[in-house]
Amino acid sequence: MLTIIFPNGIIKKSKKEASAMGKIFEKEISILTNDKPLGTDFHLCECGYEECRPNKPYEYILIDYWVIHYCVSGEGHFYIKDHYTHIHAGDVFIIPAHTKNKYFPDEKNPWIYQWIGLSGNIVPLLLKKCGLTPDEHVLHHKPDSRLQTLFEQIHDNFHNERELKAIGITYQLLDYIRNNIYNGKQDHLTSGELYFQTALNYIQKNYPDNITISDIAAAANIDRTYIFKLFQKYTQQSPSQYLQTFRLEKACVLLRKSSLSITDTAYAVGFQQPAYFSKLFTQYKGISPSQYRKEFLRSYLENNHKITEKQT
Repeated sequence: MLTIIFPNGIIKKSKKEASAMGKIFEKEISILTNDKPLGTDFHLCECGYEECRPNKPYEYILIDYWVIHYCVSGEGHFYIKDHYTHIHAGDVFIIPAHTKNKYFPDEKNPWIYQWIGLSGNIVPLLLKKCGLTPDEHVLHHKPDSRLQTLFEQIHDNFHNERELKAIGITYQLLDYIRNNIYNGKQDHLTSGELYFQTALNYIQKNYPDNITISDIAAAANIDRTYIFKLFQKYTQQSPSQYLQTFRLEKACVLLRKSSLSITDTAYAVGFQQPAYFSKLFTQYKGISPSQYRKEFLRSYLENNHKITEKQT
């Protein structure tokens, strides 16, 4: 569900009015959110921008997704993990999931910044390739019109509910940060990241089978204790929780796109007991597998009917 949030007192301006007033954006703040991910690997869950006024330091609540900020103009102050950074126009900085932080605009030269929020299992690895990690939060750069444009395009497509296009541009943004801002530092995966990626690959290939955590650990050539630590670090889930969620997401695809029975769907994604699958699915989605399929078909038929009416 896409939502747009504007605080009280914000005046909406046309592009012409905004330009005449020296404004970069039409409004002082825009926040767009999407709480319905397409899958568990990568989700663009939020984007926005804000033309800030000076305010007091504020410690934000912990969030369960990563946020990439770009400072368009002005200055600000950023505290994270006992580190302080003075942010200037052109800088990129991130807030990792589940990390205490505090940031605010400079009193004399308050910043204007854009941001996107990302969640999913591969997000930490993608950001690692951009030089952004739980311990490396800032990339210093000069004001960059291309970077600003990419953020704006993500926002515009997100606003117009062109989710796939917004996701595509997000990948372009990450590629641009990696190749044009991250200055050639070695971005080789650590041994832990390689083990974790091996484990993910094994799950993605073998989830229909009756695999165990020991099987996953053996495939990565590490012990069970270490595999638990890696999944907690990169997904904030245990290996069994990740595997269960992965199978349920695959079940959703089959329920939408195949005519398999609920029982056969359960077996196809690796559940050995269909009744247990139905129970877990209901807990995960809030409705039973059969209801999920009916709701999808109903929505699909309604949309097709609307399209037919427009064409006639």
